[in-house]
Amino acid sequence: MDTCASCGHELVVGRFCTNCGRLRESAPTDEGVEATRQLPAVSAPVAPFAGEPDDWRSDTAERPVARHAARPSALPPPPPPPPAPLVPGDGPRFPLYADQAAPVDAPIDAQVDALNDTAVDEQRHRPAPRRWLPWAAAATVLLLVVVLGVWMLAGGAPESPAQATDPASAGNGGHGAKASGGAADVAREATAQVPATAPPNQDVDGNMVRYESRNMLDGVPTTCWRMAGDGSGQQITFDLAATTTLTTVGLVNGYAKTATDGRGHELDWYHGNRRVLAVEWAFDDGTTVTQDLRDSRKMQTLDVDPVTTQHVRLTLVSVSPPGKGPAARDYTPISDVTLQGTAG
Repeated sequence: MDTCASCGHELVVGRFCTNCGRLRESAPTDEGVEATRQLPAVSAPVAPFAGEPDDWRSDTAERPVARHAARPSALPPPPPPPPAPLVPGDGPRFPLYADQAAPVDAPIDAQVDALNDTAVDEQRHRPAPRRWLPWAAAATVLLLVVVLGVWMLAGGAPESPAQATDPASAGNGGHGAKASGGAADVAREATAQVPATAPPNQDVDGNMVRYESRNMLDGVPTTCWRMAGDGSGQQITFDLAATTTLTTVGLVNGYAKTATDGRGHELDWYHGNRRVLAVEWAFDDGTTVTQDLRDSRKMQTLDVDPVTTQHVRLTLVSVSPPGKGPAARDYTPISDVTLQGTAG
């Protein structure tokens, strides 16, 4: 029986020692096997061939079989490289207070202390609450209450421009309102018969404007009735809803409206159109009164001796010429009429 010349292990069938892997020096003496020639001994043991075709360790789906792999080197593999030093800031960052968090390998007490210090710093830099705000709000409310009380004691808000009247007519009230002495403005329920009416047209904003007779009775001075040309000598008749004892009459003697065109020019329709300078009021009993009118866009009234009537005839005694400038128009307008009295 042969033994390995290197390790003394018993040699069986094969060319290499099954213990140390060294090539055997003489052929086996088993019957039926030819003697092999003696080979010189190698200086270092040779590891068995690791690239056999049927080796399960290399025949995988992710990597093809190594059919021609070389024998591994007998030298031991080199040691693995040392790990790279950690750089501050590397590694995962946490979503909350990431820059102030304590290192992962720090004790849990140190991490808690770091978070507490961060909270204290934030509390220290947080702006102090404004304790004066409630006092300021209370003072503001008190001031508003005082102002409202003074305003109510003073008689309320002033009249809007559309409701303002001429000083001569102060206290007479507007359409539908009670006038002095219990009288009311009955012009709103009246109807008017006029000698002519100018056709409608568009204003500077492109809106259609009409100049019908009812515009004199709506209580809005920026609407008007008007007729083309000079209305001197023309008559307007007002039919009251019932027999009324009148004490005050009056009118706005022109087109009391202003506008601004596309070039920024102000258009004064009151001075651009003609203006009524004098009128005569006539009643059913034959009484007549004359009223001279000023250059004013406001309502101008005239107190009359109480007169009972259901019809009032207004004669345009004198009318001014048209105005000048971009607003000049050859029309005779009346914006509003007031008839104050007691019905019945």
